[in-house]
Amino acid sequence: MKDANPAGSAKATEFSPLRSALFPVHGYEMKKFFSMSLLMFFILFVYTMVRDLKDPLIQYYAVLGGPELIAQLKFFFVMPSAFLLVMLYSFLINKFGFNKTFYILITSFLSFYVVFLLFLFPSRAYIHPNEATVKAMQAAWPSFLYWTVPCITNWSFTLFYVFSELWGTIAISSLFWQFAYKATMKNEVKRFFGLYAVIGNVGVTLSGFLLKFISSNFKGEKSFYICVTSSIVCGLIAIVLFWYVNNVVLKDPRYFDATQVKEKKKKEKVGVMDGIKFLFKSPYLLLISAIVICYGVAINFAEVIWKAYMRIYFPDPNQYQAMMGNLSILVGILTIVASVIGQNIIRKTKWRTAALVPAIILGVFGGIFFGIVLYGNYVSTMIFGLNFVALAVWFGMAQDALSKSVKYCLFDATKNMAYLPLDAESRSKGQAAVEVIGGRAGKAGSSLIQNILTGVVSAGSKLTSHVGTIFVIFAITAIGWVCSVFNLSKKYEKKVAEKNEAE
Repeated sequence: MKDANPAGSAKATEFSPLRSALFPVHGYEMKKFFSMSLLMFFILFVYTMVRDLKDPLIQYYAVLGGPELIAQLKFFFVMPSAFLLVMLYSFLINKFGFNKTFYILITSFLSFYVVFLLFLFPSRAYIHPNEATVKAMQAAWPSFLYWTVPCITNWSFTLFYVFSELWGTIAISSLFWQFAYKATMKNEVKRFFGLYAVIGNVGVTLSGFLLKFISSNFKGEKSFYICVTSSIVCGLIAIVLFWYVNNVVLKDPRYFDATQVKEKKKKEKVGVMDGIKFLFKSPYLLLISAIVICYGVAINFAEVIWKAYMRIYFPDPNQYQAMMGNLSILVGILTIVASVIGQNIIRKTKWRTAALVPAIILGVFGGIFFGIVLYGNYVSTMIFGLNFVALAVWFGMAQDALSKSVKYCLFDATKNMAYLPLDAESRSKGQAAVEVIGGRAGKAGSSLIQNILTGVVSAGSKLTSHVGTIFVIFAITAIGWVCSVFNLSKKYEKKVAEKNEAE
């Protein structure tokens, strides 16, 4: 029987064409495959749930909260915390090894959510200053810190926001995928990794359905308590699954042979200044970095304005949470569909065509979204018989979901393809430099611009009063993104041709 084959002997040719395309997993591999898939499922479930809860917490429950706080949180709190977390992760790995680090970090995150749920959130009226105190602090502090003050005074909510942002960074990127590389054998990598992502996105979708159901059927704070509790339970299940895979699945020689594990190359570590110097020596790498920065700036601008109008449209936090549930449902479904379509686009078209798709989608649909908002602000509040705020909220959700789904399957894939024609040193150091500079500069840059607009240009102003300026920057960014793709494609094709000729 084919399914009785020992580990390492499975070949893709043993599958029918349909099964090879859709589910190339042998029967004897199901135990390992589903254990790993469920681990990713529950990690992504928690990520989606807490990500969707952090915004209504800041916008509705915080004293003098609102969408203006989001840029402050990302720039002044999340970014420094991410640096510290990376340092902590490296320290724990060196001192305790990977498995203990997994338990320490996941347990620490879940412990915070337990403390927040049982003590901090119920006591928020006592541990956070009241509105009069916050306004007095805003008046006394420098004007550019106007929206930073509520982030500090609502300190427990800020902690929740930071922990929820960092869960995705540490639990998905640093823990699950590192473990997947350690546990997955060479003959399984190509067959399993894509399916892990598909099943993980099922977790995203189901998390959205659950969030929407809870928010619609349990009113007030009760829905928030239930959602955070479900996140804690799913996190605990992830810990149990990690233990099970290590102590049961990988102990079976059918599922793990250390000699058959493809050793993951260590990423080149590049400091910020070294990364900047390295990028400026290579116009090719600068163009890759420009594409990454443009995506980060464009998606953040479109998203924060969408959330600002969500706050206007939904008076109740439960309605906002339900809408975030809709977003997660749509992102999960579209990502699965886009993954299939995206692979065909990459296989059958030029690199430039595949790389332009995310830029065009975000540029066009984001442009329409800003057009709706600007028309509603300056021409008429009614569009096609609908209030422009309602239209902006629903269209903005569709735009955000579509932009994120093509990012996962086309943007990331084409970006990684762009490194392939480079020599080993340029590829390794260049990729590290782009991640350090480009990945952070996009998010930090858009947040910094928002902080300048609401804290310096017009201190204490609302984001919605700067829509025109933000749209202009968004449009320039989208055009710059398209131009960078065209310029990079010429260099990419040339380098591919040179590499093929050399080989």
